[in-house]
Amino acid sequence: MSFLWPDNIGYLLFLIPLAVILGYGVIRELQAREALVGPQMSERMMPTVRLWVMVVKKVLLFCGIALLLFSMSGPRLSSGERPVVRKGSDLVFVLDVSRSMRARDVLPDRLGQAKQEIMRISHAVKGGRRAMLLFAGSPLVQCPLTTDREAFDALLVMASPDLIEEQGTAFRPALELARTLLEPASESSVAQGIKGEKIVVLLSDGEDHAGEVQGVARQLKKAGIHLFVIGVGTRSPVVIPSGGAGDGLKRDEHGRVVMTSFRPEALQALASEAGGSYFHSRAEQSVGGELSLRINRMAAASHWVMEPLEREPLSRFFLAAGLFLLVAETMIGRGWRRRR
Repeated sequence: MSFLWPDNIGYLLFLIPLAVILGYGVIRELQAREALVGPQMSERMMPTVRLWVMVVKKVLLFCGIALLLFSMSGPRLSSGERPVVRKGSDLVFVLDVSRSMRARDVLPDRLGQAKQEIMRISHAVKGGRRAMLLFAGSPLVQCPLTTDREAFDALLVMASPDLIEEQGTAFRPALELARTLLEPASESSVAQGIKGEKIVVLLSDGEDHAGEVQGVARQLKKAGIHLFVIGVGTRSPVVIPSGGAGDGLKRDEHGRVVMTSFRPEALQALASEAGGSYFHSRAEQSVGGELSLRINRMAAASHWVMEPLEREPLSRFFLAAGLFLLVAETMIGRGWRRRR
């Protein structure tokens, strides 16, 4: 058995305090009845049968919640394995299009420099498929995995901060979506017995407002996805063009000009956590040639890997079982009370 969202298994820890609360509730009810009517009358007011009904209801409640929490991890049944040739490469370019990428500490601006790097890498890497994902506060798939280079280039030119309504910068949802693009629920390439190296190339100025990327970085590494991070910008604070009226500079709610600085530390930490590599792109020094050379070497080293033959999702079954137990818990004991 494998899991689609293994990080959610941690939610099962909530079962420990839940068990304590339910057990304490049973004990308190018994103590309250004895304190109210005395030990002699408690058996007549609460026979053994009624006690067992209460215990069964608590157990059903606990098991129902446990199954619901377990279903959140996305359990999948993997039936057997088959040898698969891993050849070529599948690249997902994750491009930061937040407003700070409009800063002109590199020319024409950070976003333009990042686009040029993507173009160089895409044209230099041989074979394989390309995909492009834009992100700011939320991610957007600009181009799914495709072998159509002309369509990819056209969509790259169109990439702009105007395409993402929610601004800011958040690496985690973007990387999670990139992983989904490389590991869909069903892949025709598996049936063909050929898969490419899975590679993610992240381009950003390092301003991550959300944080919490260590978990998704470890997931990429565990899934065998190679991460390359390219930082764009300089450390000197610069203004952010707004493209609006007035002086054309981005200002905060108090009217002060917003400044931005390149932050390589976050990008270096992300690459290190995922077992990948970090590059710093400058106007006078492109990194596309070096990076594409490394990708071509990886893609040329074809090798056999073992992958699950089929993955049957089981979440719906655990979800249905959990809901059934919760409904059963509410129904048990009603008929007994009417007979009494």
